[in-house]
Amino acid sequence: MNSIGMHKGARGAGAVMTALILGAGSAAADIAPADVWADWQDYLRGFGFEVSATETETADALELTDLTLTQTLPDGAGTTVFTIPQITMQDNGDGTVGIAYPEDLPIRIEQSGPETVTVDMRYLTDSMVSNVSGDAARMVYDYTADGIGIRIDSVAADGETIDLGDIAFDIEAVEGRTVMELDGGRIANQVVKSGPATYRLTMSDPEGGDLDMNGRFDTLEMSAMLNMPEGVDGADMTAALAQGFSVEGTYAFGPGASAFEIKEEGTTTSGSTSSRGGKLSVAMDADGLAYGAMSEGLVAQITTPQLPVPLSMEMEEAVFDLAFPVAKAEAPQDFGLNLLLGGVNLGDTAWALLDANGVLPRDPATIALDLEGAATILADIMDPGEMMRVEMGDEAPAELNAMTLNRLLVSLAGAELTGMGDLTFDEGLENGFGGAVGTASFKLTGANTLLDRLISLGLIDQSQAMMARMTLGSAAVPGEGEDTLVSEIELTPEGGIIANGQRLR
Repeated sequence: MNSIGMHKGARGAGAVMTALILGAGSAAADIAPADVWADWQDYLRGFGFEVSATETETADALELTDLTLTQTLPDGAGTTVFTIPQITMQDNGDGTVGIAYPEDLPIRIEQSGPETVTVDMRYLTDSMVSNVSGDAARMVYDYTADGIGIRIDSVAADGETIDLGDIAFDIEAVEGRTVMELDGGRIANQVVKSGPATYRLTMSDPEGGDLDMNGRFDTLEMSAMLNMPEGVDGADMTAALAQGFSVEGTYAFGPGASAFEIKEEGTTTSGSTSSRGGKLSVAMDADGLAYGAMSEGLVAQITTPQLPVPLSMEMEEAVFDLAFPVAKAEAPQDFGLNLLLGGVNLGDTAWALLDANGVLPRDPATIALDLEGAATILADIMDPGEMMRVEMGDEAPAELNAMTLNRLLVSLAGAELTGMGDLTFDEGLENGFGGAVGTASFKLTGANTLLDRLISLGLIDQSQAMMARMTLGSAAVPGEGEDTLVSEIELTPEGGIIANGQRLR
């Protein structure tokens, strides 16, 4: 499947689903169905869609049938077509417009290109009330529903149906508001809150193997902002970002749980997870793309035929943040990565298998990494054509210029490693390290004690422990405190390695 084309198609699908969920109801100025329909067309065309529909006007309504949205992807990546049978825009008689969908609304997505992919899905609503108020310059969408759901009925690639089993997503007790403002461009702000959210995925592999996965969150909340300056083509994301296009969204979920079961070759692997909640976020503008994820109070358990008993693990906090530039430029641009796995505890069963006599300390483990740097972007990452040329050739999409390690922390089984450092990169230097030059400092505590404990457990022997100690001794020196080693490592332009003032290479 063409990953670049599907990525562009997925972004288009986001615009379409945003349009579908819109609904409103304030007061203020009058608005008519024709105003709402005109704004929908303008919004979708801003993302590169050709919009067509059969329009049937009555005294108090505008009925749209056979609504077709066609998006031609750049650089021959293909064409994506959305087909929606019916939407009705009703004049409520009080200056507002109601938007009505069939409770079971079929949607077809077709993408042609190097491969042809067809997806048939359904958009389900239960007691949905959706109204638009305001005026042509500022439309306010308010909507409520007892439930909203999505079903994926079938997927076919090059005419061959892929058996995906059951794919379903449902949210209950939905309420939301979207404000669309037109003032030399478009600014959209959206907030949606819901009660329980559930999902289910079942798949069967014709060659053997079945997957059954389901999950639930007690609450779900989404907030999003879109800024599209006038004249911006949302289908050409590289140009749009340069002209000021930006988007950001946050998805916060409350306490939840999931379960899965995999059957393969007569064996069954199953597991479950739960958490106190978390958050996902994404933001994109001219400075780059940023992703974030956070979860609290994660508990996981797995039962597999390879192990005699179920294993469990707890994690107090998990954090992942990544930000990187996407636009080609001659000057270096900043990037950053932050990773934290905090308060990790193995369950009693796992400890019993690994260390029944309690030789190793069972304090919670922590892994943390915080780094930032600068890179020269050599290809527009949001341009499918450029990325396709990168994938097919030997040219790198970026050149690393500098990297700073702000924090490294690995703490487990009574030992702890910390570190920080700065490196610069010059591809013209052939020093054996990719042109890296700079210094890094590290501190390791509890290593010798940990090696002794591993020997007593029989996990390593004396010769392996001796080799480890010799390796540490060549790169580190004793520090302050018992069982403490420190190391200052320098990489030189000539390709040398200097550890604590002693040349190793």
